Amino acid sequence: MTPPFWFIAVFRSIFWLGGAVLLAHHKSPDWANLLAVRIDAMGWLAGSIVLAGLALHFWSNATLARGERQGVEATELIADGPFRYVRNPIYLAGITLWLGVLLLYAPWRVMDFGLPLFVLVVMHIAVVQLEEPKLLERFGPTLPSVQWTP
Repeated sequence: MTPPFWFIAVFRSIFWLGGAVLLAHHKSPDWANLLAVRIDAMGWLAGSIVLAGLALHFWSNATLARGERQGVEATELIADGPFRYVRNPIYLAGITLWLGVLLLYAPWRVMDFGLPLFVLVVMHIAVVQLEEPKLLERFGPTLPSVQWTP
């Protein structure tokens, strides 16, 4: 039995956004207020990266959920919204969001970047090993090309 499209969309948001909140909680000074962020130029840059990651996440998740609403009988690969430009925009949005959160708090440690890197590698392997063969089987070898026109 396939779960409803909205359940999967909520799960994706809980994973990426919840992970960002946990990461911020871990990085905040002495586990203090999450708003105790950098206020220098790097803090503004990090805040912009967080906002970009959030925007891409919601856009990607909404586009995918709209496509998943079609159900198992869907015969076309989702290729609109951010999927026109990036093959896995939800993963890109999540890693961008986590990177922005890491940059929001000082000091930086090499270990802090290990978790997002590990998740990126695991997600990439999962996509290549699990998702890609299913997509090829379902939609054939001719996947739509990425379009760079808005």
